[in-house]
Amino acid sequence: MEQKKKSIVASSAKMSVMTTVSRVFGLIRDQLQAHFLGTTMLSDAFSIGFLLPNLLRRLFAEGAMTASFIPVFTGVEHQRTKAESQQFLSSFFTLLTCIMVFVTVIGILIAPALVSIVYAGAAQSADKFDMTVALTRVMFPYIFCISLAAVVQGVLNMHGNFSIPAFTPVMLNLAIIGTVLAAHFIFPHAFPNLAFAFAAGTVAGGVLQLVMQIPFFLKTGYTLFPAFKWKDSELIRIAKLFAPGIIGVGIYQVNVLVSYGFAASLGDGRASALMFANRLNELTLGIFAVSLATVMLPTLSREALAKDTGQFRESLSYSLRLIALVTVPATAGILVLSDEIVSLLFKFGKFDMQSVKLVSGALITMSLALFFIASYRIIVQSFYSLKDTRTPVIVSAISFVLNALLSFLLTRIFKLDIMGIGLANAVGNTLMFLLMLSLLKRKMKEKHIVRMGGGLMRTILASAVMAGAAFGGKILLITPHIGKLALAWKLCVIIVIAIGVYLVCNYLFGNKDLAELVNAMKKKLRRG
Repeated sequence: MEQKKKSIVASSAKMSVMTTVSRVFGLIRDQLQAHFLGTTMLSDAFSIGFLLPNLLRRLFAEGAMTASFIPVFTGVEHQRTKAESQQFLSSFFTLLTCIMVFVTVIGILIAPALVSIVYAGAAQSADKFDMTVALTRVMFPYIFCISLAAVVQGVLNMHGNFSIPAFTPVMLNLAIIGTVLAAHFIFPHAFPNLAFAFAAGTVAGGVLQLVMQIPFFLKTGYTLFPAFKWKDSELIRIAKLFAPGIIGVGIYQVNVLVSYGFAASLGDGRASALMFANRLNELTLGIFAVSLATVMLPTLSREALAKDTGQFRESLSYSLRLIALVTVPATAGILVLSDEIVSLLFKFGKFDMQSVKLVSGALITMSLALFFIASYRIIVQSFYSLKDTRTPVIVSAISFVLNALLSFLLTRIFKLDIMGIGLANAVGNTLMFLLMLSLLKRKMKEKHIVRMGGGLMRTILASAVMAGAAFGGKILLITPHIGKLALAWKLCVIIVIAIGVYLVCNYLFGNKDLAELVNAMKKKLRRG
């Protein structure tokens, strides 16, 4: 198990480095959006227009499709010859290509109906509605490219290559950044407005994400060619797993749409403010939590295939403890420094102090569930590795009803504005994780499927001390109306001190999980 722990940490660490680079460029992309579009109608239109194909990306590229494909293809590689596995892969890829062409065309055709459902507030203004529809249509082909890229990514992950797929989002961000800057400085009349430059860059980025992975995919010994053997029993099994899975993930994505719908109904700027808060949340999740979840699916699939319950339990427990090491202190830091972080990253151009307050409010409430959101992804991977996609459907349906109800109560009755939406998401995600964990215990017939030991409590205590140190630094160093440069270096000092306090406290408390994580990362850096 010790060797497996090292493998999990090493793969996650390597993928996290690549993901961090991607997130940094994603942050620059968001800063450009904040500068040029702010929290205005144009920003809302782009955010909603990008939301629709992006949700389908999570449905097809990162959701039920990938979760159905990897466990089944793991079994195909184990049971069949290389030639038979190649035939299976090509048939699956061809089938997915046909499906995504259909989805893309339909999405473009019914874009007005989709916008009417998601962005009810746009109907009050013809210009706002037409702008959102036009941007949605421009960006819909993104789902086609990124879904095919996800299959290639799945094969690379199964063969131990996590870093290249984790790096490909950099191409998306670079494409958007390059297109926007070129449109603003070199070709100022190329687009009706800069929102269309963001949209065009999105589609170009999707193409690059697929193309970049192909050379590494070919090194696995596989290739891609048209194949139409769609009656393969394992292909049918993927479809059977995918059918309930797509409902479950689809409900989750509708959940997201409901949140954005409530945000948009609260007034201009709320939808884009929720988007900015989500991006900052995902910055934390993406750097390590999502990387770990991606690494764990092939690992848990192999252990489930071998019916190794003990190893399965240990891998799951260890993964959740690692998640806590990152997300618990991140939540503590956001609670103390949210205003300062948002101001430093986004407060320029059309992004004013009102925008800061909107984004910061949503960020604080959403961050309360960081650990549960990240851990939920690991638990879902556990069900997928056991080839159970039905249970997440039921839980997602419950979550959808709960989120809609809480969003209505907190925004309409208690008048919490956008903070109410963030709080509704936090409560819903927490309850969803607890329910999924309970159901996994029953499925595995294990009373203690997750054994956190004292590691979680040590992490919480160290995070509390760290938050106190950060708050003290904030009181001493941050003053009203502080300049951008002064805010930057003082905030960096506070964060560095806070991280140091967190590390020292974990050492004094004897948190072995952190020591293992740090040692694995050191070895990875030395090899690099």
